[in-house]
Amino acid sequence: MLFGAYSPAGRLTQTWPTGDDQLLPILDYNLLHGRTYLYSKDKPLYPFGFGLSYTTFKYEGLALSAPSVKAEGTVQATVRVRNAGKRVSDEVVQLYVQHLGSAVQRPIEELKGFKRVHIAAGAEQAVTFDLKPHDLAYWDAAAHDWKIEKEQVRVLAGGSSDNLPVQAVVQVESAGEYKP
Repeated sequence: MLFGAYSPAGRLTQTWPTGDDQLLPILDYNLLHGRTYLYSKDKPLYPFGFGLSYTTFKYEGLALSAPSVKAEGTVQATVRVRNAGKRVSDEVVQLYVQHLGSAVQRPIEELKGFKRVHIAAGAEQAVTFDLKPHDLAYWDAAAHDWKIEKEQVRVLAGGSSDNLPVQAVVQVESAGEYKP
């Protein structure tokens, strides 16, 4: 790996702050205050999902199988990933969502899927994710139930939580309860 015969593709499972000024008090466990990538507004030193490689990947076009989805349906999100470098490597393609019309406080972005793909130098690969409205549900503490909202959801894809170059919007058509 040190001499480039193998290209690393591991990803960080946490956010690394730039320094002490981005750290919350040690006893503050409330995620809403920005402890994780879900709610943090600060630019970190290394974002959630960050990783290094000996090549460069370009994301092109995020296409949805439908412009809207019902609470019991599924929409497929397909992104094209091109290895723009000179070395074969793996890429961890990450799919995130942002809620554009939620009635409750939701994360700035949420990871909804990831896939590790092996792409030859100069090659392109389409990566498809299934996104179901129940993946977008939130826990309603007052009702003690999962809720799906009728809203627009931005779907984003890229190589880490702060590198999401392609996006599309899907309309969730019907609201309701989700029973796991």
